Amino acid sequence: MSITIRKTGNKEYAYMAHRDGARMVQSYIGPLTRPEVRRRVDAAQRATTMSLHTMRLFAGVDPSTLSLQRDAAAIIACLLEQGDLEDLRWLAGVYPESTIIDVVLSAKDVSARARNFWMVWFEVPDAS
Repeated sequence: MSITIRKTGNKEYAYMAHRDGARMVQSYIGPLTRPEVRRRVDAAQRATTMSLHTMRLFAGVDPSTLSLQRDAAAIIACLLEQGDLEDLRWLAGVYPESTIIDVVLSAKDVSARARNFWMVWFEVPDAS
């Protein structure tokens, strides 16, 4: 899913684009002058970029090389281990709960202590 902005004359309009099978579907959101449309666009942009606050956990990594899709498991594992409440809110807004649970169960970068905590948090039954 992505949001595109189209300019017609002096006005800007927001559209949401997503795939439906092989088709690309665009849905009209509204003019950017409406506060609820602006909030939705801003929220979508925040969800596709990592904040400076969260980037502090990736000090040894060039931010331009991080991909939210390709590096999802490493990002999730790092935030589950070291993130604060703001980081976890961002994480929950970017990744679906099922993806986070998959990382909790499978990532080697998540300590046993953190894994146990997040399994209780997400109410995942113990596999042992």
